[in-house]
Amino acid sequence: MGIHGVKLNRDIPRYSLLDNDHVRVSRLEEKHVAKYFPTHRHKYYEMVIITSCEEGDFSHNIDFISYPLRAGRIYFIAPNQAHGWNTKVYNKEYKGYLLTFNEEFLLTGNLTLEQHLQKLFNPLNVNPYIEFEPSKFIETFPTMYLLEDEYKKEESDYFVMRSLLETLVHYMARLKSDATTDVGLNCQRLVDLGKVIEEHYKEERTVEFYSRKLELSAKRLNEISKETSGQTVTQMIHKRLILEAKREMVSQSKTIQAISDELGFENASYFARFFKKHEEVSPTLFMEQMFK
Repeated sequence: MGIHGVKLNRDIPRYSLLDNDHVRVSRLEEKHVAKYFPTHRHKYYEMVIITSCEEGDFSHNIDFISYPLRAGRIYFIAPNQAHGWNTKVYNKEYKGYLLTFNEEFLLTGNLTLEQHLQKLFNPLNVNPYIEFEPSKFIETFPTMYLLEDEYKKEESDYFVMRSLLETLVHYMARLKSDATTDVGLNCQRLVDLGKVIEEHYKEERTVEFYSRKLELSAKRLNEISKETSGQTVTQMIHKRLILEAKREMVSQSKTIQAISDELGFENASYFARFFKKHEEVSPTLFMEQMFK
């Protein structure tokens, strides 16, 4: 069949938290079993905290990019991001925590907290993780054990859990800021840029549009983007388009033509050229590689 008629009908599993289970705290070595290995998507936020890791080829994918597992890393996976473990067999070579929570559990009108979440869980981040000294885990995140203890209680307190999780997010956001060379206003502008791109990337591709939205010159916005993220505004827009294309291709029964239309391309052929330019494979070959 031609590219216009290629059907992409393999589904990626989607997981949700139960209505009464707004947050979960799990040890990797207790919960990491085979059913978590395939690529899947969450409707919730997830942190993968690696406190120890043996030497070896251990990695996982976030939005189709493979990241090696390293002791002293916390990986952030936002709702709807595709995620999968590359390990075929798990014999506790790496240990740590899986911390998951629903958006409504944590966001209660706290603007600072919302900004922290956007900074940590932004799908446009070049590196979707922060690093800490493994031997100083409890010193760096003193509320983690308190959160785990409260979660394990037969009747854990909802408000205590939320307060501890808020504090933990503040610690993590501070660590990310400490690791950033250009923080403050420029970092906030990058967060704002990510929000505007998320709203308009399907129909707006010019730097001028986003610079007007943020009340900056196109030149200055590109400078801030490049200095803070290592990417130009155009690269960020293209990255978001490619990411959405991949998500659609692996999660829904749509043709290339339908995906091309939804992402605002003139036709499927132009979309296929755009995809291949950035990924070095055609959309069809990408699908074959994903499910081989």
